[in-house]
Amino acid sequence: MHLIAIRRDIYEANPWVAMNLYKAFIKAKDNSVRRSLEITATRYPFAWCYDSAEKTKEIFGEDSFPYGLEPNRPTLEAFLKYAYDQGICHRKVTPEELFPPEISKVFKV
Repeated sequence: MHLIAIRRDIYEANPWVAMNLYKAFIKAKDNSVRRSLEITATRYPFAWCYDSAEKTKEIFGEDSFPYGLEPNRPTLEAFLKYAYDQGICHRKVTPEELFPPEISKVFKV
């Protein structure tokens, strides 16, 4: 749903920023999902939060909002195709161009 942009000059001066941001957003997402699945003390202001979180997990699996290139490749390819077709991009852009090399190579073991 969202992309985080880093100014090129900031990234080139501090290449570690990309991975640190990626890890911070992963941690924040994981914490949010964990809190939504806590049945004993809800942290959200609606009673059906736990049931909604469980249903989401059931439908989409463990990672209902995947981050990174590979899990989002089909969506990114379609988005970039439409952006080019509609004249938003002046050239065809590949999904790899949206991510710094450090993030593109992230994988789970």
